[in-house]
Amino acid sequence: MRFGDFGSYRHDHDEGPDAPEGYIPTDEAFEYVFENERDGIEKRVKEDAALEWLKGNRPWLDLLNIVSRHDKEQFKEAIRQEVDGARLSDTERIAEPQLFAVASDAARLLESVGSPHSKFCTPSGDLGWASSLIRLTRAFRKILFLLSEPDDSWMVNYYLAKPIEEVNSALLEGRPDVLEWHAGSSKTREFRRTVHPETTPPHSHLAKWIRDFLEVHRSSLALGACTECGTMFARERRDNVYCSKTCQNRVAYKRKKIFESGLLVEVKIDPYAPSDVMPGLWINHPRLGLGRIEAARFSDRTLWLQFKGHGSGQRIPDDRTAEQYVETLKKTFKEKVVTWEEVVDPRSLELRVRFLQLSRSLRAGEIFPGAGKSDSSPSFYRVTDVRALADLL
Repeated sequence: MRFGDFGSYRHDHDEGPDAPEGYIPTDEAFEYVFENERDGIEKRVKEDAALEWLKGNRPWLDLLNIVSRHDKEQFKEAIRQEVDGARLSDTERIAEPQLFAVASDAARLLESVGSPHSKFCTPSGDLGWASSLIRLTRAFRKILFLLSEPDDSWMVNYYLAKPIEEVNSALLEGRPDVLEWHAGSSKTREFRRTVHPETTPPHSHLAKWIRDFLEVHRSSLALGACTECGTMFARERRDNVYCSKTCQNRVAYKRKKIFESGLLVEVKIDPYAPSDVMPGLWINHPRLGLGRIEAARFSDRTLWLQFKGHGSGQRIPDDRTAEQYVETLKKTFKEKVVTWEEVVDPRSLELRVRFLQLSRSLRAGEIFPGAGKSDSSPSFYRVTDVRALADLL
């Protein structure tokens, strides 16, 4: 007779003469896994924890999706603003019908899940709470789009500051959560955080959910935002830009309708001298659809200067034009410049393009993929009637 471990179960074959050939005892198997596969185990544990967190906080994701699906006018408004000469930011312009639609559906969700915010968030009266939800959702959506960029993309560091500021601003509104002790049965006695809906608006509470996701669960739970309908969903790959085949087909249909309208006139761009690629031009991306170029730059620019007795080549800083840098170098060398020339590497072209739901950076390798890849090459266009195009998007 032998006794097993106290309070645990050991397989009969873990010890003794009856163990089959090649059998590995449980303790040894666990020891091997923890010594050799610890990173894999930690990754799986974090993934399970992230999914459990998402399941337990599902109403907040549902709320984000209600707002995001209704908020599809940013791109159209940005186009119309440019035609009108306006310079309103994308957080300042919210159409009244859109605001009411968000308030109605959001209020319905809050009531259905028994949220204490439902008493104070209704579609009647002041809709400031719904406007705040829209601004915060736009900020989070922009963060998700930026995080889908390549790790070394210049856009991430440059454009993350503003949406993070929007989230932080929401976190500071209202009264902080308080700790309370819930003494139910012996199995449900626990500490809980309690929010005060009369002093803490829903967008502040939602900002806490966003903060927890970005800080704790982002590496284990890849959320993305659909470029067509705005739905936030779990991405299998970083380059997943649609939540469903339906949205992908819808983009293809819109693109076909736009091209049939005759509003686009193709502009031929020489990949070896792409000087005509500039803000205001439109680009048709095979996967992302039709977008407007908001910024264009060459990251590799060299200034060649000829002085009276010698020459010099200097890399032009990103924040300077060639003309500005010439003046700087005149003072540095304290010599008269006979002639100068800016030489640009066409392979260093980078674009910032606004598509329907996101802005995306594109590099020369994506813009001009090379011979034999014409099906995957974006094409460029100018628009004959920008207002008509906005209505078709």
